[in-house]
Amino acid sequence: MTAKNIIIVGITGVGKTTIGKVLAEKLDKQFIDLDKYIEVTCGVDIPTIFELEGEVGFRDRETLALKQVVSQMDNYVLSLGGGCVIRSENRQIITRSNSLVLQLLADLNVLVERLVKSPNKRPLLANQDIRNKIQNLLDERKEFYDAVSDLTINTTNLKPTQVVNKVTQYL
Repeated sequence: MTAKNIIIVGITGVGKTTIGKVLAEKLDKQFIDLDKYIEVTCGVDIPTIFELEGEVGFRDRETLALKQVVSQMDNYVLSLGGGCVIRSENRQIITRSNSLVLQLLADLNVLVERLVKSPNKRPLLANQDIRNKIQNLLDERKEFYDAVSDLTINTTNLKPTQVVNKVTQYL
């Protein structure tokens, strides 16, 4: 399989950005983090958008940004926010994008260990029991991740370069 573009999905903390950067470099593609793209186009960070507009306002911006990237850019590795797949419209954009969609997984304990270090950067985790919140998000989103994904890799015991090697073997 050859894919001009690659879209990475998965729960927060799974390594989408870290792996996406390494993958983009290896494949000589542009790396785009959708959350960073939103921040740049809005001029404020994600927590501020959540504070001012709530989750619905953020999700509206996320859908618009996803449409812009998929329709106007090419030769990229795109890392999506963990909740991007919850909207049906976004799942349709993702699956119609003619991209390889890579789902990254990790064991709950590993996710909690990673996320406990930076809960305030992730509005849905702020002031929450991180373990319970992550489990609930996984339960709510798993079917959506599975529905859009072409390839799924568990990152729990893998270094980013090992994940990238698995993707390049698949390609």
